[in-house]
Amino acid sequence: MKYCPHCQVNVKGEWAKCPLCQQSLAATETLENVPSPYPDIPLRFSKKKAFKWLTLSSLLIIVGFFVGGFFFPSPMSVWQMSLFGIISLWLVVLIIIRKRRNIAKGIVYLIVFSSLICFYLDYLAGWNAWSTTYAIPIICSFATVAMFFAVRIVRLKVGDYILYLLTATLLGFLPTTFLFFNWTTWPFPSQLSLLLSTMMFIWIIINHGKDILSELQKRAQI
Repeated sequence: MKYCPHCQVNVKGEWAKCPLCQQSLAATETLENVPSPYPDIPLRFSKKKAFKWLTLSSLLIIVGFFVGGFFFPSPMSVWQMSLFGIISLWLVVLIIIRKRRNIAKGIVYLIVFSSLICFYLDYLAGWNAWSTTYAIPIICSFATVAMFFAVRIVRLKVGDYILYLLTATLLGFLPTTFLFFNWTTWPFPSQLSLLLSTMMFIWIIINHGKDILSELQKRAQI
């Protein structure tokens, strides 16, 4: 393998000159030993705006669950359900801000591990189905809400929207399986998760559908 000092890329094969710039290639230098020509661009967002949106949404979560509990009585405490939603919301936004290089992967890890922990604790407690009725659907629901806020607050590349679409679809599908197999004692949290994920999916398609389609076409040609 040879290396082009001008383009700063490795070139495979028996090339004497770089196929991109036509300059002579170095024989032994590798890309790992050469600093990247592209600077590491820091994340640009308003901490004040993010904190304001998160605080407002946390208050709305509490109000929403109290209103939902009034019309749809539930055996689980409203404060407990609100706490699940608020924790999920803040954790997902934190992951998006701190792990911006692979946002969707971080969110999926958070949801999977949190859901497995809740599922296991429910099993140890004798299986009251609180994990599939409340915990997992609420985690999924407000992870979706957090993704919506992050898309609005944080400037993301087009490729990130594709990952968000896939993640939003998975978030909505998981609680739907609980409804299908009748693993819930109260359907509202799972229905809410499905509704929020669908709204998220439609919103991104309407606002960024053309960019996403263009990005998918580029990746299909690689």
